[in-house]
Amino acid sequence: MGMNTDSLLQQAFMAFDSGQLTQAEQLYLLAVQQHTETQNEQYKCAVNGLAFTYSLQKRYDRAHELYQNLYELVCYQRDLKWQAIALHQLGMVERLAGNFQEAQQIFQHEYDFRVFNLPDDFVGFSANLYEQGYLHLKLAYLLAAEQAMLKSLEMARRVEDDMCLGCSYRGIGEVYLRLGKFVRAKEAFSLSIKAFERVGDDRAVLEVQELIRKS
Repeated sequence: MGMNTDSLLQQAFMAFDSGQLTQAEQLYLLAVQQHTETQNEQYKCAVNGLAFTYSLQKRYDRAHELYQNLYELVCYQRDLKWQAIALHQLGMVERLAGNFQEAQQIFQHEYDFRVFNLPDDFVGFSANLYEQGYLHLKLAYLLAAEQAMLKSLEMARRVEDDMCLGCSYRGIGEVYLRLGKFVRAKEAFSLSIKAFERVGDDRAVLEVQELIRKS
């Protein structure tokens, strides 16, 4: 049973990752049905995957509802890691839905929660600060955006996490573009590309190359 369901989650993720969202949705729904034990990591991963799929399908209400339920469940279970993840994902749904102020509040809440409960999770801080920086950028608070992105980079460097480094450098590049600092933007973008190449994220590399072309 265990092997079977893990491979189901893997298949679902592969469908999700290659943009086959309808297939991903069906596979994640199956995985949620198979994992009835809500303490299980697999159950939480399945719900997270399903809600993430809904987010990308722009079905924000359904995604929000699933993440809200997951958050309440993991609060009840006192699962600190998943409380932070669920908060982060709730913030992401609000950002994707264009509710930037709400997203900002949730990410601030997540940040404060991490400070008290998960102070050594530098990857989590890096991702959170990236989201905060991105929202500042969307709301045209450029100096706040720059500060958040630089802090995000600092956290990524502490653990040398290439995925986080790629995102942080890309974010810094986007801020410098908006500030008209084109040389610094290109430097940041090229460092972003190197980090994404190290983790083999071709799609992210192409996105950054596109940003360089536009700058």
